[in-house]
Amino acid sequence: MNGAFGHQIYNNTLNNVINVGSINNGKNIALSVYQDPIKESFANPVTASSRFLEKGNYLKMTNATLAYAVGNIGKAFKGINVYVTGQNLFVITKYTGFDPEVNVDKNVNGVPSVGIEYIPYPSARTVTFGLNFSL
Repeated sequence: MNGAFGHQIYNNTLNNVINVGSINNGKNIALSVYQDPIKESFANPVTASSRFLEKGNYLKMTNATLAYAVGNIGKAFKGINVYVTGQNLFVITKYTGFDPEVNVDKNVNGVPSVGIEYIPYPSARTVTFGLNFSL
């Protein structure tokens, strides 16, 4: 497992998709716009704001493996092991973006984008099953 605590992330993805005026053009907008009790105005400009700063605390199950040693079966199969391995199994966080483990490099003119999330690819979840034995 890994995690990080005590920092903030600027959710630039939400900043760009919250534009309520885009709904007039048939584009998707942020669901939170309609879930909040205070609705966004179509006239509100989308600008950088501290409202898009979110706590970036998270705890992630990065890798886990379960294995069982079956042993020998007859004279042909020796040292049989069965296992399942998972990567990026779950994340515990209140962050509303794709992934609190920000991994996007969008630097402009040499200014880094550390702590800014903007349409990253979420980490892939994989599960691998396996069987090991010798003859």
